[in-house]
Amino acid sequence: MFDLEPSITEWRRQMLAAGLKTGRRLDELESHLREEISALKSAGASEAVAFEQAVARLGSPHSVYTEFNKIRVGHIWPVKIGWALWLAATLLLAGGLMRGLLAGRLNLLLGAHVLSVTAGYGGAMLLGGFGILYVVWGRSGRLSPARRQSLNRAVHRFGPLAAGLVIEGLLLGMLWSRQNLGRYWDWDPKEIGGLCASAWLVALVVMQRYGRLRDRAVMLLGIGGSTVVSLAWFGGNLWDNHWRLRASGSETGWLLAVLLGIHLVFLVMGMTPAREARES
Repeated sequence: MFDLEPSITEWRRQMLAAGLKTGRRLDELESHLREEISALKSAGASEAVAFEQAVARLGSPHSVYTEFNKIRVGHIWPVKIGWALWLAATLLLAGGLMRGLLAGRLNLLLGAHVLSVTAGYGGAMLLGGFGILYVVWGRSGRLSPARRQSLNRAVHRFGPLAAGLVIEGLLLGMLWSRQNLGRYWDWDPKEIGGLCASAWLVALVVMQRYGRLRDRAVMLLGIGGSTVVSLAWFGGNLWDNHWRLRASGSETGWLLAVLLGIHLVFLVMGMTPAREARES
């Protein structure tokens, strides 16, 4: 009769023999293995079959060791492209705001607020992109240990950055409001959206660090965070200007609907067993 725990212990021994000497990496791999086993069992596979297929998906001890050596080199190219695009967009926005500041068309406090909020929202949207990539690779059977680890590391680094920028932008906006409108808070839809986005991103960071969540859960939370930011970013503007936008066809409304639809599709895909698992 098949016994899962001794089988996992033997699998760990083989990984150690292949050169994976770091306990933390072995623990991460075991977490991935158990996640795959759980998904396969949910799809109807027996425990023995689920274990065999999960091990096969992770790869042989030698191939896993090779993949983890790749991680030392750095992030995979989609993550690097995401970082580069976010940084380039942030610098371009900063340059435009600086020109407005030098020309006297923009207040320093307001410019800093716009830069912080936009960069933070953009970072949160990038988190959702990483989560979607995780789901796509997972569903297609191409989620190698190197790809999984690179995405996981990117989310853990970008989450606090996005949360910090959004909170900073929210506080700067409150100071500008007090300075120009005589009050810190006006219950404006964009203010409420920023507050909700800040709360979600802070919760995401806390759960990442202390919740002992599996990678799949973290990635789905990233997609959820991107959904909340979409509502805060575009929904706030849509609500704030709904009469004008409705008269002009509401392009923002269509954009928001498309974004929410995409996020919902990948959230559902990420929460259901992979197709290949159900057919096995």
